[in-house]
Amino acid sequence: MNCFHLIWPYLKEALDATYVSIEIAVVGAIIAWLQLSYAKSHDKALDIRNSWGKIHETMVEFRFRRERLNNPPPWANEPDAVALAATLAALALNNIRGQLDRTPDSPLVTEITDFLEDNLTAAKWRANDFTGPFDKFAHEAALKAR
Repeated sequence: MNCFHLIWPYLKEALDATYVSIEIAVVGAIIAWLQLSYAKSHDKALDIRNSWGKIHETMVEFRFRRERLNNPPPWANEPDAVALAATLAALALNNIRGQLDRTPDSPLVTEITDFLEDNLTAAKWRANDFTGPFDKFAHEAALKAR
């Protein structure tokens, strides 16, 4: 006894609903995948931009500490003031190097790192010739932070 023709109308409605549900699930999965891939690429670009902002911030701090060491204010005539200023400038320089290590490789990161490695001694980074190239690199870092 073949009863298929009796249950087919009910089965057809159930199968149509199943197919629609599957289509909705597939479309939802595609949309979710597209949103996640966009967010991932957007987050990566934002992280890189924020990293350049931090590099610029540490470079400005080092420049301030260096100037404070080279041109101490008149009220900083205590014996430990120069040692403290030198320590803070060296710390700021190492903060730049640490921030550069955490930044993804790029030609500018390599140039800044090489420049800092060449001028690692205090006599070199305290010299007047240091400020021109350093300020140029700080400006380029600021531009990448935008």
